[in-house]
Amino acid sequence: MFIKVCGITSVDDALMAEKLGADAIGIVFHPKSPRYVSVAEALKIIEAVKGKLKVVGVFKYKSELNELLDILDFIQIYEPISFMKEKLILAVSGKTEHKATFFIIDSSHGRGIRSEYPLDLFGLPREKVIISGGLTPYNVDYLIRKYKPFGVDVSSGVELRKGVKSYYLLEEFVKRARGVQ
Repeated sequence: MFIKVCGITSVDDALMAEKLGADAIGIVFHPKSPRYVSVAEALKIIEAVKGKLKVVGVFKYKSELNELLDILDFIQIYEPISFMKEKLILAVSGKTEHKATFFIIDSSHGRGIRSEYPLDLFGLPREKVIISGGLTPYNVDYLIRKYKPFGVDVSSGVELRKGVKSYYLLEEFVKRARGVQ
């Protein structure tokens, strides 16, 4: 099970995600997000986990794309774009014809609100689907069994407060996600 921890705002939280067994972290570049990270801070985070975790740059709009595109492993964006397909994660809340590397299904658009997904996951290939939106250590195993996605994406569900991850909650999340048979 692929595990992405999004909304990483510090080197300490990035290293904690790596230590606890995450596969990827997300760094948010949308200025209105409470988890927004500047390019300078993002560079420190990326350097700390280089070669250990995949790093996903999270953007809401094309206009937010920045100079880090070449060093990010993936780009997650809510607006369809047609370049860098090998690095693209398209966040969808409905059907799409876009040929992205992965699809994150999150009807809350990063607000951490839990909702049901269609059982067919919008007809997308399950090996490309990452479910998100309101995931916590207490529902992740159920959701994995129900939807059988490639991966899961968590942010606010493992936080002490906005932008600060909890060691205990993240440890429990990873343990339960990895424990699904």
